[in-house]
Amino acid sequence: MLLKLLAKRLSFALLLMAAPFIMNAQQKNVSGKVTGDKDGSPIGGASVVAKGAKSGTQTAADGTFSLSVASSVTQLVISSIGFGSQEVTIGSGPVNVVLNATSEGLTEVIVSIGYGTARKKDLTGAVSSVQAKDFNQGVITSPDQLLQNKIPGVEVTSNSGAPGGGTTIRIRGTSTIRTGSGPLYVVDNVPLDGRSARPFISSNFGGSPEANALLFIDPNTIQSFSILKDASAAAIYGSRGANGVIEITTKQGISGASKIEFGTSWSVNLGLMKKYEVLDAGEFRTALGKYSVTGQDKGSNVDVFKELMNKKLSQNYSLAFTGGNDNGKFRASFLASSTNGTFKNSQLDKYIGTFNGQYKFLDKKLTLGFSLIAGHTTEDVIAVSNTAGSEGNIISSALQWNPTTDFKDANGKWVYPTNGSGNPLALLDGYNDQIKVNSILANITASYKILKNLDYKFMYAINNSVGARLTNIYGFLQGYAGLSGSGFGAISNQELNSQTFTHTINYNTNLTKKLNLTALGGFEYWKSNFSNSATSARGFNTNLTQEAKIDIPYTAILRNGQVQNPPSTYIDPTVEIQSFFGRVGLNYSDRFLLTATMRADGSSKFGKNNRYGYFPSAAVRWNITNENFMKSNGILSNLALRASWGITGSQEYPSGAATEQFTFSQYNTATQTVNPNPDLKWEETRSTNIGIDANSKNGRIYGSLDYYHKNTTNIIFEGTAIAPASSASSFRNIPANLINSGIEFGIGATVIQKSNLQWDVNFNIAYNKNKLTNFNAARILTGQINGQGVSGTLGQIITNDYPVNEYFLKSFGGFNASGNQIIGNDQQFAGNSNPTTNYGFSTTLKYKKVSLVINGGGAAGFLIYNNTATSVTNISGISNGRNIDKNAFNSDEKPSSGVGASDRFLEKGNFFKLRNVSVNYTIGNILSYVKGLNVFVSASNLFVITKFSGFDPEVNVDKSQGGVASRSIEYIPYPTARSFSFGFKFTL
Repeated sequence: MLLKLLAKRLSFALLLMAAPFIMNAQQKNVSGKVTGDKDGSPIGGASVVAKGAKSGTQTAADGTFSLSVASSVTQLVISSIGFGSQEVTIGSGPVNVVLNATSEGLTEVIVSIGYGTARKKDLTGAVSSVQAKDFNQGVITSPDQLLQNKIPGVEVTSNSGAPGGGTTIRIRGTSTIRTGSGPLYVVDNVPLDGRSARPFISSNFGGSPEANALLFIDPNTIQSFSILKDASAAAIYGSRGANGVIEITTKQGISGASKIEFGTSWSVNLGLMKKYEVLDAGEFRTALGKYSVTGQDKGSNVDVFKELMNKKLSQNYSLAFTGGNDNGKFRASFLASSTNGTFKNSQLDKYIGTFNGQYKFLDKKLTLGFSLIAGHTTEDVIAVSNTAGSEGNIISSALQWNPTTDFKDANGKWVYPTNGSGNPLALLDGYNDQIKVNSILANITASYKILKNLDYKFMYAINNSVGARLTNIYGFLQGYAGLSGSGFGAISNQELNSQTFTHTINYNTNLTKKLNLTALGGFEYWKSNFSNSATSARGFNTNLTQEAKIDIPYTAILRNGQVQNPPSTYIDPTVEIQSFFGRVGLNYSDRFLLTATMRADGSSKFGKNNRYGYFPSAAVRWNITNENFMKSNGILSNLALRASWGITGSQEYPSGAATEQFTFSQYNTATQTVNPNPDLKWEETRSTNIGIDANSKNGRIYGSLDYYHKNTTNIIFEGTAIAPASSASSFRNIPANLINSGIEFGIGATVIQKSNLQWDVNFNIAYNKNKLTNFNAARILTGQINGQGVSGTLGQIITNDYPVNEYFLKSFGGFNASGNQIIGNDQQFAGNSNPTTNYGFSTTLKYKKVSLVINGGGAAGFLIYNNTATSVTNISGISNGRNIDKNAFNSDEKPSSGVGASDRFLEKGNFFKLRNVSVNYTIGNILSYVKGLNVFVSASNLFVITKFSGFDPEVNVDKSQGGVASRSIEYIPYPTARSFSFGFKFTL
């Protein structure tokens, strides 16, 4: 219903936008095809512009184009990256053009650099870009999945295998000890808050993991990513750039004949990418005999995960309209998708509309533009949480389920074991949790050309998201204290709103024949508000037995609950940032380039004695191949040396952390929760970077090498004041240096380039060393180890001369003569949780109309703590009829061993994952109107090579403590599914 209503309204808006072009009768249509000179293969994405105009169209994947031009136009200008441009005369028939390859290649790529763009060959800082043609393929639910393993130094870790699950992104290592240390996202020049309006609620089963904050963006509409990695690039964003910046550019309208683009795909889950090895029914019976356990063989043979697996078909439909001419252009796109999770009742539905347009007035001096992303997501969530015990988590229930026991008895009623494992299928039936989020990201812009080389631009943007969550846990579930025979219902709402006002002025001039100056000046005001409210009840008189279950959720009759929990609300103090910034660039004869930036941020988050922060940077580039002594070389077309230095900041701590705050617990009773700190300031990161870029003469080999050093100071920590002061939290800057240093290397090559055959290969690798120095404060513990017998254990430490989140565990000394664990008395340093090496690999093989694309990557040099093995599948459970993992069964351990957290459960996390393999077949044009028909099949998460015994070594379940982040802990996570998809796309 929502999709139909949205489509009607957007179709009307689309007609209004397109009307000026439909009524323009003084036009003629020109069509043709663009190919390369070496092998005659089509060139997709080539620019086709009427001579004298500033905009035109682009060729389709098969090299064809169609363009509407004024009847007086006689010539076209056609160009493409890596090829020379040509001017051709329009005749009476199709315009077929053969472009000659050049040696410039990738250096002509245009990348976003913060409030502007630059050619890749002019970059002085460490900026990486990924274009749409190089994105990961397969089942993609969030934009960051497109980037995994694509860029050296950018680590993208999926926190959950659930559709739309959150991710952890680290750019050049971890630069803070607090949670919320991800990069700043900027979408079409609009900085985002970074949080989601997806409500969080805590119940008997704990709290569910957070979702991805970028779900409202349609991955199909993204044109490119630019990642600002060093301070020279990111300092233009000041106090929010220390963790790196990811700029997302969406597809814009192009001039030419109106086009319709359509694509669809279907996918299905093919099982788990990797299983957690517990005993099957036969092995379980053997174990019962080995350990002399009686009465636990129930006579059946069940496969729990097979019963849970979701086999429903996922669907994805996208539709886009684009058109325009030299005076205005537009693009409108729509996405409707339904992605099924690994397990039944888990699903993500998305409906997204994306619209933009640019229109010129006053002899093209004034340009007005707009952009709108309107998204709706509906998540059906199952009982998988970060903190629940065995009874409140479907995954733990499945792992512990006795494989000789049926899920239902002879009367069709759910079987509830008395051993605390729970019934995973009953949990599917008795748990109903749905989350709906509506999001809008919109901006309007106005730019005016004051002089030939002087432009002014204004932008107003708003990002508003509203989320609602209805959680129902029915009383017929047995064995859950405080829930069975009672039931629980909760309603929660969350809202996020941010606004941006930006003024910029750009100046570009040639000071001399050889010296060019570009200058940017700007002012920005950003404001954000965040709020949440929730209410809940328990003690209902419906759905208390399986037989009497009715389709009326508790949240529909919340007042019927006997126990009404008082509403809880919180409203974050408003965050306001006022900024002044500038950037100057000098280019001397395309040989020496200099970039300098400065930003001043005034933030309401800072203490009143530190309202403003200042963030300068400088970078230089020497294009060595433009020197006379290199121009005659026959090897390299591009060799450049870069160097940069700068300061960036991070203010990723709660709003109001510097001010006194109180919480009302009951009528007329307020408790102080935050102590004031007028001296609180931002974290500051000073970084240096030295880099080399190189391209071979024929452009077939290209690469880059970077060394960086980052030093973060003024680290923000939340602690409790010492009596007699208030016991409220206090935020302060602690003296220390958090150092990240490393090397990044990326290389790409066209190995084969022949007629009808081309083979491209890309590889990247990055090494990072993380260490905390000069830290003299008390050690900080984090990394919760959960489960009965280890509750309250913290397994990671922040301390001097170690990486952040170093494991801090008791030692494991094997088993004694009785088969019991030998565990030391004191915790000790046990290893690094941060991957030191990340790498990625991709290859594309094209033969005639068929192409094969493979993407993969992995990480190395770190350890994972298997909390699932500690507490869920440990050997002691078999005495009560719970299943156990094979590692425990194959060891010398006995069921009497008990539960204990130690370095026994640390495992090497090294892995290689084949993310996706896609085969595309370009059928081409059909009839006279269907163009560029392409069909494809794709497989995702085919396999992972690792020694880790858990579900997935690419894991980062949130086990933070007191706002201090954890790293690389696995605890009954939502597993990753292997999937297969197929589909097609074409243009009209």
